[in-house]
Amino acid sequence: MLRALPVLGSVLLAAACDGSQGKQGPSRPPVTVECVLSSTRELPRKASVSGVLAPQEDLVLGFEVTGRLQTLDVDVGDVVAEGTVVAALATREFELAVDRAKAAIVAAEAKLGLAPGTDLDQVDAEATSALREARAVLGEAKANRERVAQMVQESLSSMAQLETAEAALGVATSRLQRARDEVNTTLAEARLARVEALQAEKRLADCRVKAPWPGRVAARHVAVGQVVRAGDPIVTLLRVDPLRLQLRVPDRLSADVAIGQLVEFTVDGAEDVQRAGRIVRAGPSIERGDRTRLVEAQVENHDGALLPGAFCRSHIVTAPAQPVVVVPKTALVTFAGVSRVFSVVAAGEGGKHKAKGHIVQLGRTVGDEIEVVSGLAAGTAIVRDATGLTPEMPLVVGKKAEGDKKAGGDQKTQRDENRNGNDKADAKK
Repeated sequence: MLRALPVLGSVLLAAACDGSQGKQGPSRPPVTVECVLSSTRELPRKASVSGVLAPQEDLVLGFEVTGRLQTLDVDVGDVVAEGTVVAALATREFELAVDRAKAAIVAAEAKLGLAPGTDLDQVDAEATSALREARAVLGEAKANRERVAQMVQESLSSMAQLETAEAALGVATSRLQRARDEVNTTLAEARLARVEALQAEKRLADCRVKAPWPGRVAARHVAVGQVVRAGDPIVTLLRVDPLRLQLRVPDRLSADVAIGQLVEFTVDGAEDVQRAGRIVRAGPSIERGDRTRLVEAQVENHDGALLPGAFCRSHIVTAPAQPVVVVPKTALVTFAGVSRVFSVVAAGEGGKHKAKGHIVQLGRTVGDEIEVVSGLAAGTAIVRDATGLTPEMPLVVGKKAEGDKKAGGDQKTQRDENRNGNDKADAKK
């Protein structure tokens, strides 16, 4: 075993030498590139979050009375206007109740001797016919008692007749009080009859369910002919204009979000249509489970193109436009999660140019350009098309002519070969 070690060392040394010679290899031909200056753009600061569209209102409609369903004129997906009759019960029983209540009013008014529709609060009970009659009887009894008493003093009548007259006076007084009580009771009955008539009319009106606001029918829960009880669900109505865009903002971004900020979003399935809304509500706390804050934006939906429940990719504009550095997408080379742009520097004899890589941190994509958050200053000359470039690669700065397409293709092939050679050398190391 000890004798084998020097042999193994010699083999490893020879392999290392061969790798070093392979890495040096023949000199690379220079690649022709075109340079462009990194520029600035005015871009607002945005927070990217996802969200879901929800209806402004979600209401289950039902009757306030019990009855048999006679009509149900809407179905799932129908658009209904405010005040539209959605469903109705059979009304015959409720109409009879209204007639009965009205008949009770007429009877009470006739008993009091009042004209139909008289304001009962303005009625003077003492002026009613029953009380006038009772007061007349009482007056007659008083006069008769005084007359008999005078005749007793003159010895023209007996004491028995006086006692009879006094008894008649007591009966007349009692009848007056009873008449007064009867009138007050009848007035109360008349008021009660009018209240019952109003209730009967309300129950008759409650036989129809109307849409309280414009919306769309989401579900039907009953069928025509079914007996439904008060409060049973009939249809579910959604208010879809405007909609609520419910967003879950991570706690690290929640401090930047405020009411009134603009929200730009797209809906899955229609990514090419950009839509917008405004934040109108913000949750008071951070949810413990997912560490997010609920934020709601109001979204107009006049055309009805947006549907509740749709998933949205949103951007909340948290700060006004400010200058940022941008570069063409083609100027970026990304490998193993690291992004680079390349500049051209003079190096070596004869003023030959070489590629110099700059590690950059990327931000938003704006058309054919990408924001550079850090690693590159505005106005820096960089290679426009950095495909296949590696650090220290020899370059020739110039603009390719239309007739140089084949040469340009050969140069791109050479750059790919060089990059592959570097990758193999790195792997051999």
